Amino acid sequence: MTYFEHQFQVQFHELDPAGIMFFARLFNHAHDAYAALMAEAGMSLKSILEAGAYRLPLVHAEADYHHPLLLEDNICVRVQSTTIGNSSFSFEYAFLKQDLCCATLNTSHVFLLESTNASTSIPDSLKRRLRNYSN
Repeated sequence: MTYFEHQFQVQFHELDPAGIMFFARLFNHAHDAYAALMAEAGMSLKSILEAGAYRLPLVHAEADYHHPLLLEDNICVRVQSTTIGNSSFSFEYAFLKQDLCCATLNTSHVFLLESTNASTSIPDSLKRRLRNYSN
């Protein structure tokens, strides 16, 4: 099983009044990990936007919180491709503090043509690269 890994440290501005990372901030870090994975897979979000051929919206997101993320915790986000369809793909994110899984998150994305907003096939080169991060 191969994963993409992305690291971050919990910052003060991400905390809620209880001193725990505010729940919605998890999605910011998942998006950062997703953007880094896409860049490594040869299709950065910037290049997609600049080319103007595709849109790649998020169509589903969910999270489960298992243990609190605290100030200055060093977190490894382990990303795995769970589904690669014709026009959509999904990722699972595990937020690890050392070996402790603090949260899991899932996202699904769909390829749309910029000109018509209709779904379209994921480029084969991206499909091959995303399979590098699947189980």
